[in-house]
Amino acid sequence: MGDFDSDRKGTGTAEWAEVNENICRGCQNMCLYCYAAYNANRFGQRDRENWGREELTKRAEIQAYPAKNGVIMFPSSHDITPFNLDAYIRVAKLILEKGNKLLIVSKPRLECVEKMILEFELYRKQILFRFTMGTVQESVSLLWEPGAPLPRERRECLALAYGRGFDTSVSIEPMLEGFQMTEILVEWVRPFVSKTIWIGKMNKPQLRVPKTHAYLVDAILKMQSDDQIMNLYEWFKDDGIIRWKDSIKTVVELHKSRVDHHYGNRCSCGKPLPKINASIEAKLDMGASCPHAEIPVEKGKW
Repeated sequence: MGDFDSDRKGTGTAEWAEVNENICRGCQNMCLYCYAAYNANRFGQRDRENWGREELTKRAEIQAYPAKNGVIMFPSSHDITPFNLDAYIRVAKLILEKGNKLLIVSKPRLECVEKMILEFELYRKQILFRFTMGTVQESVSLLWEPGAPLPRERRECLALAYGRGFDTSVSIEPMLEGFQMTEILVEWVRPFVSKTIWIGKMNKPQLRVPKTHAYLVDAILKMQSDDQIMNLYEWFKDDGIIRWKDSIKTVVELHKSRVDHHYGNRCSCGKPLPKINASIEAKLDMGASCPHAEIPVEKGKW
């Protein structure tokens, strides 16, 4: 049975779990980048502006659940809200009673987390709470996630679960700002994280975010340019609590491959090729034959 932070192949939710479960259609968070809202509109299931209307599906009525291999992520396409909380707890208990591992991913509401902590006390060792936070700033959260709890409430939920002995994790996917504010966010939540902090870019914003918010997409693309992502990677690459989502790994591998192709396994001075960083990228751009060389005062003179 896979652990919560096993090194899985795949992208998206497949990086976290072997099985996804959901019992609700619609989500009151109304996140502008939501893939579920985008797909529902794309396939004619529901207009985007009506995605905030929640309704339980047939999966909310199940009476039994089997033991399964790996981690079960529940939910994956909606959130846990006062509307579906009782149904969520009932189905989650069916999952847990068979010994399954349950990954609870949410933009958490305090009233929901308080009740889940009481109801799931006997199953603490089978559960990981992974709370999503993309910013520390209320104004940014309100722009991107107008119906979701504000960052301070989410941090309070994280501290509560941590203090009651549950394993905790944070998902900074999507990042809602650039690398500097993401660094601040990491340190803001770190004291209440027992496992890992996952970081990932906003996926396909030009496709999924409504065109009426194109100005926000332009801003996020600038804040999450490859240079920004490499700066973030350099800052946290040796931090044991940080894990990278596929969107970050893709950028890092692209730039690492570029440097490896230019220099080979060893540089011209005979020393081993150092780890990729912004300094080496700059030297490559300036035509350096050796990554250990000092950057000259005048461009192109080595």
